[in-house]
Amino acid sequence: MPSVHREDGGESCFPFGSSRVQILHFPISWSKSAGRKPRLGQLDALSQDFDCCAMLCEIKTSYQEYLSDHVSTEMKQGDSAAQEASWSWERYLKEQKAVAAPVELFSKDQSFPEHENGFQIGMRLEGIDPRHPSVFCVLSVAEVCGYRLRLHFDGYLSCYDFWTNAGSPDIHPVGWCEKTKHKLHIPKGYRKDKFVWMDYLKACKLQNAPKKLFRNRSSNGPMPKEFQVGMKLEAVDRKNPSLVCVATIADIVEDRLLVHFDNWDDSYDYWCDVNSPYVQPVGWCQENGRTLIAPQGYPDPENFSWTEYLEATQTNAVPAKVFKMRLPHGFLPNMKLEVVDKRNPRLIRVATITDVDDQRVKVHFDGWDHKYDYWVEADSPDIHPVRWCDVTGHPLEVPHRANDVKILPGQAVCPTPGCRGIGHIRGPRYSGHHSAFGCPYSDMNLKKEATLLDRLREQTQANLESDSSHSKLENLCSLKFNGKHEKVNSQPR
Repeated sequence: MPSVHREDGGESCFPFGSSRVQILHFPISWSKSAGRKPRLGQLDALSQDFDCCAMLCEIKTSYQEYLSDHVSTEMKQGDSAAQEASWSWERYLKEQKAVAAPVELFSKDQSFPEHENGFQIGMRLEGIDPRHPSVFCVLSVAEVCGYRLRLHFDGYLSCYDFWTNAGSPDIHPVGWCEKTKHKLHIPKGYRKDKFVWMDYLKACKLQNAPKKLFRNRSSNGPMPKEFQVGMKLEAVDRKNPSLVCVATIADIVEDRLLVHFDNWDDSYDYWCDVNSPYVQPVGWCQENGRTLIAPQGYPDPENFSWTEYLEATQTNAVPAKVFKMRLPHGFLPNMKLEVVDKRNPRLIRVATITDVDDQRVKVHFDGWDHKYDYWVEADSPDIHPVRWCDVTGHPLEVPHRANDVKILPGQAVCPTPGCRGIGHIRGPRYSGHHSAFGCPYSDMNLKKEATLLDRLREQTQANLESDSSHSKLENLCSLKFNGKHEKVNSQPR
């Protein structure tokens, strides 16, 4: 049975006499390691942790609702494990007369990990906010499943939690921001000038994640010195891949650079390596007959001039000679693989590639309707070779068949075909659902982004800029073209 260690940190409230009593529930962990049981001391520490850091889920109104969401979900996960035990990739590939995507097509971040996942629930670390890639935050491990982690923003509700791999380059040990001179977005309720990591850990009786658990990326080689923060280039907008835009290197960490689109907010930013097909030298669009999208507010954008822009912003372009063309990704239609379901990111499903383009693959989840197909980047850390789940100890959602779902008398069942009631459109605050309203796959929710809520949305633009690591670049990225400051545009493109 795949190992899954869970901590929902769920909070239920129910009437007790004339008062309302709040109870923290910690579901029992289960593991394929023989004799492994949760320790009471661990639960006590976790209780203190949540108490100290105010990391509580949204209050549920009844104990019955808690049981409905959590206990039934555990039963559904048990059914999944039973199905998985009777299913094998070898037999499935033979039945489908299909081929697995060759392992050599997957990057180091996608392929089989070299080390086991040593992270434990409650450990503290620093990492990037997926919705704001320039922001580094105080994080805690809320759940461990195979080689994956569910990470929690200290001081915020669990609806903002997100999943990542244990070897992700987006996570760092405690103290990394101070060492590398990056701003750390501290837990809500703490003053920036008063927050000290060691004091925080000691006061709340917390444990920091050991440095040895974080992947060393030095083997990838150093960043070429020609790439420097503040330099300009042309970059593909990953949220709108048909657009190539004026961009700036906002940050450099080890072998990766942070792309920022001039005069747009940091929600469009992304990290990539120097050989990514998404970044190109200044003048690439003109040479290849592509339209270059000028910065928001640029006068006469149809006649954008790099020479004039570089002079107006007093910046330099990355030398064209340092860009190296990455080989084509090599994925082909009909190849099989394992893919994290973006609508329900706690799950990894059996999938088939149905189409490809230069930088992306279109995936179809076997046994599901094609309306759930979507495009994913070929270098996404959410795609893996077949048997990745088996090797890392992560449950695999095998293709759905109508007779697979066992319904108990009186059991509430999600009406969406193929859905077993795991996950919720509102994110990790609920672990399960039993109606179309909460189902990530129902027609009413199909076009909604069930991925991550934006916890910084309600903060002022000034706060956001002060928390962003690229704020030091506002003179380079957010200038009017007469040299005066211009407000960064935060509207959709």
